[in-house]
Amino acid sequence: MATRIPIPQFQQRQQTPIGMPVARTPMVAVDDPTGRALASAGNTLGQIGDAAQRVQREQSIAWVSKASSDDQIKWLQRMTELQDTAQPGAPDFTPKFLEEFDTYASEAVQNAPPEARNAYRESLTRQRTYFGQNAVTFQATREREHTVSQYQGGLESDAAAIALDPSLYGERRAFRLAALGESSLPSQVRAKLTTESEAAMAFAAGAATIDRDPHGAVSAINAAAQGQVTTGYEWVGRLDADRLLQLRTRAHTQADRIDNRARVEQDRSLARAQRAIGELDKQVATGVPARTDDMLRWAGMVAGTEYEGAYRDMMKGQEEVQQVLRMPIPEQAAFIQRRRQDQQRAGASTTDVANLDRLSRAVESNTKMLRESPLAWVENRAAQEIPRLQPAALSEPGGSAVIGQVLRGRGDVIRGLRRANPDGLVQMRPLFADEAQQISNTFQQGGARQKRELLGNLFWASDGPDLYQGVIDQVEGLSPFMGRLGRLAGSYESAKLTNNWFSADVVQSAGDAAALAIHGDEILRNGGKDGTISYPVPKDTEFTQAIQDRVGSLYRGAAPGDSGAQEFMQDAYAVKAYYVGKAAQEGDLAADVNTDRLDQAIIAVLGQPVNFHGNGQVLAPWGLNEADFRSRANRAIFQEFEARGLQDQMGRSMGNVGLFGVGAGTYAVTLGGTPVRDPRTGEPVIITMTPDADQGRDAFGGRLADQIPGASGSDGMLESGNIDLNARPVVRNPDGSISTVRSMSIEEDGQEVLIPTVSEDGKVLDDDSAVSQYRRTGRHLGRFSSPEAATRYAEQLHRDQERQYGGRQ
Repeated sequence: MATRIPIPQFQQRQQTPIGMPVARTPMVAVDDPTGRALASAGNTLGQIGDAAQRVQREQSIAWVSKASSDDQIKWLQRMTELQDTAQPGAPDFTPKFLEEFDTYASEAVQNAPPEARNAYRESLTRQRTYFGQNAVTFQATREREHTVSQYQGGLESDAAAIALDPSLYGERRAFRLAALGESSLPSQVRAKLTTESEAAMAFAAGAATIDRDPHGAVSAINAAAQGQVTTGYEWVGRLDADRLLQLRTRAHTQADRIDNRARVEQDRSLARAQRAIGELDKQVATGVPARTDDMLRWAGMVAGTEYEGAYRDMMKGQEEVQQVLRMPIPEQAAFIQRRRQDQQRAGASTTDVANLDRLSRAVESNTKMLRESPLAWVENRAAQEIPRLQPAALSEPGGSAVIGQVLRGRGDVIRGLRRANPDGLVQMRPLFADEAQQISNTFQQGGARQKRELLGNLFWASDGPDLYQGVIDQVEGLSPFMGRLGRLAGSYESAKLTNNWFSADVVQSAGDAAALAIHGDEILRNGGKDGTISYPVPKDTEFTQAIQDRVGSLYRGAAPGDSGAQEFMQDAYAVKAYYVGKAAQEGDLAADVNTDRLDQAIIAVLGQPVNFHGNGQVLAPWGLNEADFRSRANRAIFQEFEARGLQDQMGRSMGNVGLFGVGAGTYAVTLGGTPVRDPRTGEPVIITMTPDADQGRDAFGGRLADQIPGASGSDGMLESGNIDLNARPVVRNPDGSISTVRSMSIEEDGQEVLIPTVSEDGKVLDDDSAVSQYRRTGRHLGRFSSPEAATRYAEQLHRDQERQYGGRQ
């Protein structure tokens, strides 16, 4: 809404109008007194009238001056207001402004004092001229600015269109230059717009073209530097130096990126192909058949690269690997041996050699998986899915029956593998790693009662000592304490099934001993608290020393460098847990070590320590007292001597006969601290005093003699060998026999080193070649303290390999 400028209202006063005659005094004679008086009065009145006229004129001038000044400031403000709100280009700004001013002036003059109107009208006329000129100037400026902005807006649109489609550059440029040529804008303005248009459209065309073909842009820019114009790149010559430098940098950068991307993609393709070959190589070496999805993925990764041929060769090698792995274990090694011999005689390509190396690694991996993870071997090699256990079910009613069905099935599978393979190769490992971890976690998180129930359920879920011991052995690596108590609980359960074994004076079952130890473990983990009662826990150093004094001699290492310290600390903790649990049961709050309770804890957890004939301490089977152990051990020793024809020779030295524990309830017979051997076989004499005697083998099929320092030729062994004896090359001898570990010994740094005289490729070596092979590879069968010790071990190894491979060596 237009601002209405108030028109000044004149305040009417009764005045003599300007220009009207003033009443005059009648003319009279001067000399007449009356006339003189009248003349004097008339003069006075005339003077008064002139003064009034001057005052009236002064007032009119003052009024016009103020009104004119007010109008000036009001219309300046009004013009500013109208300029601020004017539309782009200020269309009709001047006529509209003057029309509004004229309307105001007409009204203002009419309202002015009559005697001031003429002067006021002249003032307004001058102001109209002033404001009209300003309005015209403003409108002209705005019209030009609007025209320029229209051109600039069109330029921005053209540049945007060219950026999307650089082929529009020529057409849009011609149209714009023609339009500017017809413009009525001042020449300087037109020149500026033309320059800006050329630069902006050329830059847009250049940027868009570079993004599409940076290499072509680089060539065109380089050609332009030589004065050449490239078709489609005319924009190059229309750029100023700064913009040309920007686009040159952009073109080089884009071109470099494309080149680098191509190189990276090529490298990536080669890297992916190499990775595929590496993955396939590893897969073949595991002996596990590759999945179809993996083979398709690998084929896609090598497609179009230099590795396609290698991939096809490796796939052929995988087929051969699977054929060989279907052979019995001994035949697998023999096949590799024959193939190496063929390659040495007839020569072989690098591909054939590489395939044979992968086959050799696959055989080793397959043997290792069979030995250490028989369930995984069945799933991978036989494609037979093994049902998974739900360890949580062990804590539920009837859970042992559910677990037992699966566990016993696994035990049957592993036993079948053990019968079909060389003795001692397949271990009883009936759990997958995650299952063993879950069982260990459940045990550690449960209370004493839950732990006892868990151990009992595990035993009842197993169908025999070998399966139960296999479970405990796997869990023991995760929780040694649980393994110790698991064996203790297992001893109780076995004793219950064969209730005529333990002596009558055993007043606590192994299961109860395990329960006390579990309770004590809970107290120890709670900082000595059992509910609200705090029990003083014996100091570790004092308690450990007390155990060391009683049974420390039992923990002799079974191999060089093995002190048995770890096993001692694990057993010591179990003894301490029982001790604390028993103290809590009896309500004993004494802090000092109770020697009677400690002795009872050792017997309850480990068994009765017995110094047999004063020739070394051993542990009697759990629950067997010292007198019964001596009686039964002497009887078992005499029976073994009779069976080997040693009764006359050894009978006179029974007082010097000792025992050395090599397993639960299993002992090697010693004389003067040295293991007694069968004169015919060289095997150590072993007695077994458990209900589940297994003819000299432990629960995993391994020979108990291997656990005895000095047995099986390990007497004097300083370091075990670093050769896998289950995957040795087989040499066919002329008489039909085979050789795998023909050996000789050499002296090195004061030790006797036993080295093989059969090479890795199955070639029989002379002495110098065997020594050279050892110097080159560092592979040996063991280090010994003397040549005699090395010879005994070599002879025993010869017999072991003969049994494993079923032939004469």
